[in-house]
Amino acid sequence: MDGLDFEKACRSLRRRDAVMRKAINLVGPCRFEVDRNGFRMLVRSIVGQQLSTSAAATIWRRFIELNGGRRVSAGKTLLFSAAQLRAIGFSAAKCRAVLSIAKSVIDGDVHLAELSRLSDEQVTAELIKLRGVGPWTAQMYLMFSLGRADVFPTGDLGIVNAVTALYKFNNRATETEMLEIAESWRPYRTIASWYLWQALDIVRQGDW
Repeated sequence: MDGLDFEKACRSLRRRDAVMRKAINLVGPCRFEVDRNGFRMLVRSIVGQQLSTSAAATIWRRFIELNGGRRVSAGKTLLFSAAQLRAIGFSAAKCRAVLSIAKSVIDGDVHLAELSRLSDEQVTAELIKLRGVGPWTAQMYLMFSLGRADVFPTGDLGIVNAVTALYKFNNRATETEMLEIAESWRPYRTIASWYLWQALDIVRQGDW
């Protein structure tokens, strides 16, 4: 998200949406971080699929320890066996996905360094060709590796729960309802999403 003025983004979100204004005031300054190591970000996103934040964090910490704390790379990941990955908490499907992606990177079937030149839609189209990568994982990559400023992951359970709670829906917010709310956040929906994730923790703590 190089060059993005976070203060400007927050001013825009505050001005356009009262709920977002409250979230920003309670959470404080945006501490959004981008990981330019594309392969590492893909692996981390796959680890996080359908897991709670705490469970994903535990498995990711184990993976980093298995990696020796050094730079995560496709080449090094291919040296791990499925049994080693299973031992630190990877499901069988995630083992296959991570090892398959590592091989695709090594074989040159995907060139992660070149994705930054593509549009969000083009990046998504390229990534979902990889085993284990669906729309959610592609969106996490757009947000947290490429730093795209206007991504809104409507399929993310945390985002759904946050919108449902903060905007006081009686039933779980639908994708259509979420997109309607998020329209006023453009072109900063990534920043808004980050605040939704943080605000959900505040809601759960009873401090909203």
